[in-house]
Amino acid sequence: MPDTPPHPPATPPSPEPFFLCGFGKSGTNRVGNLLNLHPEIRCDGEWHFQHFFRAWDEFSKYPWQLGSRQPARAIARAGVERLIGDCLATLAEGRPGVRLVGDRSPRPLRELVRGSKTIYVLRDGRDVVVSYTFHHLRAGEAHHFPKHLRESFTRHQRAFRADPGAMSPQHPGLLGDEAWVRETARFWAGRVLEDRTRGAGTDPDAGSDSPAAGSDSPAALLTIRYERLHADVAAECRRMYTFLGVDPARATPPDQSRRTAPGFGKTDPASENRKSLYRKGAVGDWKRFATPEFTRWLQEEAGEALEQLGYRW
Repeated sequence: MPDTPPHPPATPPSPEPFFLCGFGKSGTNRVGNLLNLHPEIRCDGEWHFQHFFRAWDEFSKYPWQLGSRQPARAIARAGVERLIGDCLATLAEGRPGVRLVGDRSPRPLRELVRGSKTIYVLRDGRDVVVSYTFHHLRAGEAHHFPKHLRESFTRHQRAFRADPGAMSPQHPGLLGDEAWVRETARFWAGRVLEDRTRGAGTDPDAGSDSPAAGSDSPAALLTIRYERLHADVAAECRRMYTFLGVDPARATPPDQSRRTAPGFGKTDPASENRKSLYRKGAVGDWKRFATPEFTRWLQEEAGEALEQLGYRW
């Protein structure tokens, strides 16, 4: 009797994609590091998959384009989603225990893969303006900004790089530039208000009423407030792990070596490293630069967004 041929090895299931997003300098990097403390999760970036959807939008938006008609429109959308899933699956290569793979690009809120889970990080816009400014003084390029800001940005960046410690509440540098502060505050406010229409900051734990969500709203969405994360990192990690469907008890506790402790593990709340991506990680740092002018600019450009999201003066 011939030998029975062996069964082919079972193909392991593809890892499940999820997404982590929010406005830049709101804490997506730190939250990604926290998620990576769990052996079943790998979250990395920045992928910026939203660019694929800009192409799909152009491909399918005009009625005279064949891409706008079914089934071509649905086929193209499914192809983009499959491409995203295949890219994210590479994060699990060589990690047999990983079953959830995530992108942590700071970007507008939008459902990229239908039915996937999204974690949205929300931070006080006043702290975002300060952190965003320091980040771009350290690593930014003037051509990324509107033309009317480039000369001033370049001048302040040159001074900052020559002596990062010289920038202070008494000598605020770029944070004392009205055009820069207004533009950055307006950019943050416009983005988060648009994200709010898609559910950001409106789940019960986020502390505000829920508006009607648009068609691009994620099917499953969890908002993480940076301030709550700072106050009780263990509790917020449990919320995230539970939301993603993994056992919180399996995660490694946050610590300084992995840049996951509050304030990135600094023992002195006032300490900062202005040459590092992980400059400070503080809550309320904007108050150090809150001159009457700075406060007025923030109120006029971002006051409505701050109020809607529950941030008080």
